[in-house]
Amino acid sequence: MNLEELEKHVTLMEDIQEIENLQRMYGYYFDTQQHAKIVDLFSENTVSVEIESHGQFLGKDGVRMMFWQDTGNRPAPPPPRRLLRRFIGVATVIMQLGGVVNVNPDGKTATGRWQTWLAETFPFGGRLGQYWLQGYYENEYVKEDGKWLFSKLFWNTTFYTRFETGWMVQPLVGFLPRDNSDTPPTAFFPYPSGYKFPYIFPHPITEEEYDPGDTYQDPMAM
Repeated sequence: MNLEELEKHVTLMEDIQEIENLQRMYGYYFDTQQHAKIVDLFSENTVSVEIESHGQFLGKDGVRMMFWQDTGNRPAPPPPRRLLRRFIGVATVIMQLGGVVNVNPDGKTATGRWQTWLAETFPFGGRLGQYWLQGYYENEYVKEDGKWLFSKLFWNTTFYTRFETGWMVQPLVGFLPRDNSDTPPTAFFPYPSGYKFPYIFPHPITEEEYDPGDTYQDPMAM
């Protein structure tokens, strides 16, 4: 490996580390409901943000709408720690696990896939309830002025269930559509649909791309 190749390799490792940190910081801000800080993690040229059944929100304005919506369905920039009970639970812990980051050859764009588990306290049916959530992030990132930002965020829910019952009995507590989204959800197939959200990265050894024919799998044939 010559000096030029070494420099490219070091830059790649630094880029991956910065993207991983960006994703983790998003999770911490989400946990503590610091919505203004979340919005600042997105590029001004953001394509979209979509979380489970809420729908798809387009552009940076869509990011603000997603994270700054008040209870009257009006965009209202809040204080950074404002509590939005219609979107985020009273107490939330987001675990972002097994991240795979792929920086594109241009060194300015990247993709990332993360498995997530959430333990959440959420008001439902007039009382606080305990819930488990699981799903996958498939995100896109862009490097602007030397800093990595989100350019697209997507979270597909596998299950959203009560702690007391579990996903085998009640895989989905209910739908949470937002009537101010730009489009309906582009993909929302909770357990036990057998849906596997397509991998955004190729196989690291064979370089084989994801086969769309593998999108569905019978849960009983695991």
